[in-house]
Amino acid sequence: MAKERNYLFDNLKAVLIFCVVFAHFLRAGGFMGAGSLARIFYILCFSFMMEGFFFTSGFFSKNVDKCHAKAVETLVVPYFVFIPLLYLERLWLFGGAHINFLRPSHAMWFLIAMFFYRFGIKYFAKIPFILPLSAILFLAAGTMPFLGPTLALGRSCSFLVFFMLGYFCQWEHIQKIRSIPKPIMIIVGAVLVALSAVCGCFRHFGTGVLMMKNCYHAIHLSIPEGLILRLAVGIAALASIAVLINLLPDRKLPAKGGLISQIGQNTMTVFLLHVAVRYLVKWYTKQDFSIIGAGEIIHSGGILYCLFMLILALIVVYIFSRPIVAKVYDTVMHYLYWPFGTAYGWIKERIRGTNH
Repeated sequence: MAKERNYLFDNLKAVLIFCVVFAHFLRAGGFMGAGSLARIFYILCFSFMMEGFFFTSGFFSKNVDKCHAKAVETLVVPYFVFIPLLYLERLWLFGGAHINFLRPSHAMWFLIAMFFYRFGIKYFAKIPFILPLSAILFLAAGTMPFLGPTLALGRSCSFLVFFMLGYFCQWEHIQKIRSIPKPIMIIVGAVLVALSAVCGCFRHFGTGVLMMKNCYHAIHLSIPEGLILRLAVGIAALASIAVLINLLPDRKLPAKGGLISQIGQNTMTVFLLHVAVRYLVKWYTKQDFSIIGAGEIIHSGGILYCLFMLILALIVVYIFSRPIVAKVYDTVMHYLYWPFGTAYGWIKERIRGTNH
């Protein structure tokens, strides 16, 4: 039976959200040349970070009625708030931008996918063999061209299996993973890092297979190639999640203050707000830095560039995970949802009365 406070999962989410921010900042620089340190780190982070988030979300979605009831307030309202806000930022920074609520802008696809899962888990959980079916869908989604960026259907169908794995996972399963000898898991982790390095040095390895945004044909893969690569990515993601579950402590981290664990408790504000900073980073790296000599550092994708993005990511994660930021965010979203929730409740009552 799960404990009241899972510091293990707080620590896991802290690692995942840092990887999200770090990877997005690395990509914002625009240089992902084969063999560059930036590309290697990017591939490493993207090989497990979103799978890890969906697995964790599924693990904490066992109260299906609550998930169903809160899905609109916690996911749809932020989506319709941040899409136009980020559009205005892009318009201001780059002088041109487009807005399309059916084709989410950068990172906003996560809210749509999570809404599908949280709102639908009440029904998904009742489907016989949903776990193997979602595993089949994970592979098959890449063969269907109509499952693309629109409403994040490609990603929503692809990542469903990780959410369902988390939903069916019990604390007893977590304990079994944690009982595996740590030296074994360290070796597994080292192999995964080495594989990411190999893929990062191989210029024909397209990062599109990690994002699962489009079908195999759209990322220049045949169906057999796409199936093999996606299966490999899925196995690597599960192995990475297992390594983190095994190695991360199930206690406040660090013991004094618990800063890292606190970050893991406030990942939504970090996820949403860091996107605005990413656009600033993207704008900054496109400027002419020939006078101050920063161009070579930025466009090399080397150690200085990665170090700069690492420090920036740490600062952003720290600031946006502060409890006061999370509290303000929750308050604003609650009040924005209030008129919608009131109208929705009124309509439900009228429909219910008509049926009776």
